[in-house]
Amino acid sequence: MRRALVTSLGLLALTSTGCERYPEDPIFAYGRSLHRDGTPRAGETMTLERLDDDRYTPLATATTEASGDFTLEMLRGDAVRDADSYGSRNELRLALPLEADGSGTFLSFSMQDDVELPTLKPWDAHPVVGSSDQGPT
Repeated sequence: MRRALVTSLGLLALTSTGCERYPEDPIFAYGRSLHRDGTPRAGETMTLERLDDDRYTPLATATTEASGDFTLEMLRGDAVRDADSYGSRNELRLALPLEADGSGTFLSFSMQDDVELPTLKPWDAHPVVGSSDQGPT
């Protein structure tokens, strides 16, 4: 229901202002946050950061719902940088709070308009070397 509302609001903004977005128009990034075992990360604050002068600064925050869903709202002018003024880097970062064992995950991306982010979930990195008919894997 929430994603349908956000999508509807985005479409309403596009149809009411034409195809061009202005710096003062709101844009949204939404997604889901899960623990390693697949359970939702409920009630956690997520902070979206923007790369400015080789360091990240906070841009927007959101609190995850009971389902782990979150919606970040920001002004387009704050999230989308003019390439002429800021070079070719238009980088945003969203990081999960660290797990109890100190592991975590982050997503680095850029956006021009509303965006649905992939599910954020720490993964277990346990590479294993084995042999098969085709050699070591």
